[in-house]
Amino acid sequence: MKLAKIVVGLKVVAAGTLVGACAGKPAEPQRAAETAGDEREEDASNDSLTVQGLRGTLSQYEVQNALEPRMPKFARCVQKRSGEVEWLSGHVSLEFHVNLDGSVASVYPRESSMGDRATERCIGEVAKGTRFPAPHGGEADFAWSLDVPLDDTVREPVALTGADVAEALVQHIPLLESACGAGSYGVTAYVDPEGKVVAAGVSAGDQTSAAKLDCVSETVQNFVFASPGSYAAKVTFSIP
Repeated sequence: MKLAKIVVGLKVVAAGTLVGACAGKPAEPQRAAETAGDEREEDASNDSLTVQGLRGTLSQYEVQNALEPRMPKFARCVQKRSGEVEWLSGHVSLEFHVNLDGSVASVYPRESSMGDRATERCIGEVAKGTRFPAPHGGEADFAWSLDVPLDDTVREPVALTGADVAEALVQHIPLLESACGAGSYGVTAYVDPEGKVVAAGVSAGDQTSAAKLDCVSETVQNFVFASPGSYAAKVTFSIP
């Protein structure tokens, strides 16, 4: 798989405010809010974009400077699975929680369309090993995203929607909840022409659900859908 283009983005969630920027493109100064107890303080600095956590902050430079050296490792996570899943591509948004000393307390995929849990797990492990500068003002929470394009020598899989597989999901989801427990998940799967799941990736809507991602992925790989036709398909759906 060619990985000449890996697009990195920074998405910040702070007290209900969204701030976005793409790596390599200067970000316009923007305002973000930070909540501490019942008081809200606003940082209207025009010097740089700041990654605002619910308690602490990291600048965009600090985040990118810590993660940029790990890009070759992120690329290898994709490369080592591209032989098994030739259509491997998509978007992953990682939710970080960083300790006072700059170590990563937790990180999990809040959004993902990669369609392969092994790749998502590898990316998460690389991200978990990142060391950030100590956040300013307390522990910090932020989202960082990674986009991997489809190899231009590979035919794009047929696109299916949740509605296309709704009938099968009515049967499968109760079995999944029985095996893994209830939770909030986004699932992307590659389906072969016979309707069998070749690989499945999962994102979590919250930290509690994140602990069950492997179970959900393994269970989804036992799902069988109607044949998408003569070529493989890619489908995304939500649970519940």
